Amino acid sequence: MIRIRNRNAWPKVFSAFAIGLGAGAALGLLFAPQSGEETRDSIRGAAQDGLDEIASSGKSAVRRARKTVDDAKDFVNEVADAAEGAYRDARSVAS
Repeated sequence: MIRIRNRNAWPKVFSAFAIGLGAGAALGLLFAPQSGEETRDSIRGAAQDGLDEIASSGKSAVRRARKTVDDAKDFVNEVADAAEGAYRDARSVAS
């Protein structure tokens, strides 16, 4: 880990990092094995595949959530019906 003792040196360090990052990106594009159009198409395709996968996962999650909610509603209705029946039975015995 690099420790910089002088706070005034941070702009220089950041500038050097930014210049190195830019130079690396430029060299990467310059020596890339594909043309710029092929690279953009590849990136676009990968991004679209990722979006499609996210959409599919989201749809699956929504379906599971709806099923869980429906199951919970059914359970609550069954419990309410059972409680109502027990209340009626208890009331008829008490009368």
